[in-house]
Amino acid sequence: MFKSLVLTAPGQCSVEQFDELTYDQRPIEVSVEYSGINYKDALAVTGRGKIVRAPFPFVPGIDLAGTIIKSESTNFQSGDRVVLTGGGLGESFDGGFSQRQRVSSEYLMKLPDGMSTRQSMILGTAGMTAMLSVKALEEHHIREGKVLVTGASGGVGMIAIKLLASLGYSVIASCQSSHLRQKIMGLGAVETIDRIEPSRPLDHGIYEGVIDTVGGATLSGALSQVKRHGCVAASGNVGGAELLTTVYPFILRGVTLVGIDSNTAQRSDRIVAWKRLQDLIPPQEINQLFMGTVSIEDIERVCHAKVDGDAPGRFLVDLSSSEERCPQ
Repeated sequence: MFKSLVLTAPGQCSVEQFDELTYDQRPIEVSVEYSGINYKDALAVTGRGKIVRAPFPFVPGIDLAGTIIKSESTNFQSGDRVVLTGGGLGESFDGGFSQRQRVSSEYLMKLPDGMSTRQSMILGTAGMTAMLSVKALEEHHIREGKVLVTGASGGVGMIAIKLLASLGYSVIASCQSSHLRQKIMGLGAVETIDRIEPSRPLDHGIYEGVIDTVGGATLSGALSQVKRHGCVAASGNVGGAELLTTVYPFILRGVTLVGIDSNTAQRSDRIVAWKRLQDLIPPQEINQLFMGTVSIEDIERVCHAKVDGDAPGRFLVDLSSSEERCPQ
């Protein structure tokens, strides 16, 4: 038998036990050991965002890591340790909040040698997004200097700070959660500031680059403070989907705005991202990047706290044990 968190309707869920997976054409069955709670998962579980694009009942969870039980794909075999982030998992297809799951091979990745399933899910979609954001800055020749990270108390923000600091950037972290500023500084930020608010379309140029996880007014304000030929990598909209700006940052300073979509990132980019995450974040430091471990029974509570702003950062879901655990 195995457990799954099942949504029966938007905002209505329960933990249920099953003897076996229902028939599914996805060719690979995984024994799921860990998942993670992303903001998108919190919206799905609480029903506060239209994340699920499949009929109910439905298993949410956009990340999973575990070991393959059986495979009908020639690219994977029983015993392979794998990780899956995005690609429709937990949105269009039953997701990672289950001790067993069937998945397709399109976005499934074998874990890099030396990386555990636990470590991969401390990172998860947040780590993939952060790494792709850093890669975007590098590709636009931003390889040193001041970089602003907005939403620094979130999972993407924290991991981005760690990555940028490891690469030698001077990281300025924008964060509303004053009680987390010491943790954020410990990740490598040289300074923390309050949330950025837009003042004028073109403000003083301060930053060579920006990793924005917030969107809305914060992104508008950040764009106005980027130096000539800088780059902004944007991946979030928790602060709003509207972007109120002018063409001035783009035509007077040559600023580039790059959208980061880790959900459908190409396999080649995923391979590079996972290897670089492993290289840039030492195993002994990875525990700095999450806020605690929860059981499958705790997912709903943490999701409600997250959308209310009371559970920032990454939470690891331990699916390998049925024992209930509380956040650390």
